[in-house]
Amino acid sequence: MESLGAQTSPAPSARQPSTIRDTGTHARRRVLVVEDNLFVAQQCKDTLTKAGYEVIDVVTTAEEAVERALQQRPDMVLMDIYLRGPRDGVEAALEIFERSGIRSIYASEVSDAGMQARAALTQPLAWLPKPFNDRKLVATVNAALRERDGVKEPSPKSWTPLADEQTHHVVADQKTTSLALVARGRQVV
Repeated sequence: MESLGAQTSPAPSARQPSTIRDTGTHARRRVLVVEDNLFVAQQCKDTLTKAGYEVIDVVTTAEEAVERALQQRPDMVLMDIYLRGPRDGVEAALEIFERSGIRSIYASEVSDAGMQARAALTQPLAWLPKPFNDRKLVATVNAALRERDGVKEPSPKSWTPLADEQTHHVVADQKTTSLALVARGRQVV
């Protein structure tokens, strides 16, 4: 995953991809991370914390996930599907959803039709395919919580034009190999 070091804002005419930083708009949002790969779990915790979220806990089993979610009442759960122990993340997310209404984002390499059908019962906020980078994680959490709260995405009429009005070129971020398509001077994600 990418480095999260501080970066100064470039001049508007030299727009570049920005680093993950707390914008203050979601500083009170609480997230439970359920991930049995400790490196991935720590990266998620660090990234979400730097983006202004409160990570209430990081757990590795379905049983711990259910217990913490019911005790701590996070705004959402970032849930891996395959976990340590006899139960998987879908079972944990379903129990959490049925008992508390708390929804999850599934972060997993698995996306087969059978797993997605089981997971659909939990009304997932989103699917975050692994591997993912810090920006994708934060963007997915931001979008999922906006959707959960009923906030509509901005329409194309409200897009901010980029520095020049060149048509259809690609801006690449060398650190993460993320791409942003720029069409008619507007960034398309």
